[in-house]
Amino acid sequence: MLRETTPRPAGPRDRRRRRLARRWLSAGLTAAAAGVAVSALAPPQPATRPVLVATRDLPAGAALTVGDVRSDERPSGTVPDGALDDAGARGAVLSGAVRRGEVLTDARTTGAGLLAGQPPGTLATTVAVGDPAVLDGLRSGARVDVLARTDDPVTGLPTGAERVASDVVVLAVPTTATGSGFLGAAPGGPGSVLVAVDPPTAARLAAASGRTVLALRAP
Repeated sequence: MLRETTPRPAGPRDRRRRRLARRWLSAGLTAAAAGVAVSALAPPQPATRPVLVATRDLPAGAALTVGDVRSDERPSGTVPDGALDDAGARGAVLSGAVRRGEVLTDARTTGAGLLAGQPPGTLATTVAVGDPAVLDGLRSGARVDVLARTDDPVTGLPTGAERVASDVVVLAVPTTATGSGFLGAAPGGPGSVLVAVDPPTAARLAAASGRTVLALRAP
């Protein structure tokens, strides 16, 4: 016949163990609560964007290669406008020196540039318009002829004109007829446009500098 056993009264060692267990449990709950609070108060991690940065110092005129750039993650708010991706950097040429770790942007590269899609060996050459009024009808992609005024070698009087370039494409035109700079018109002088030509034609245009007149072709 089984006998009922009376629980043994807890001794000092048992009470001490129970107190330690309660303290450890309380400390664990406090730490967990603190962790939750810190997590709730901590600001969220900023969103990032992939960018391309230079792996070393690069000089102006360098054509970018795979070893010149690497991908990096930067906070979206710090990424500059025009940041290049892999496609934009492929074959790009630096327009200025770049420091190691610098984010590459379109302002630092010429890319394929204005000559994209032109036949190999094509040159971009400036041509004086002759009559600034012609600029109003010019747009990138227009086809033009370039004429050069001819003068009498003795008297210096104009004798006519010769065609030095035929059916060439306009790459860029000045934004205003009174601007200044590479494509802008000098005060009191004609504007210039950028055209795509082969090397022999570029040489003829250079020889005719100061005497050219642009003729716009019908579409």
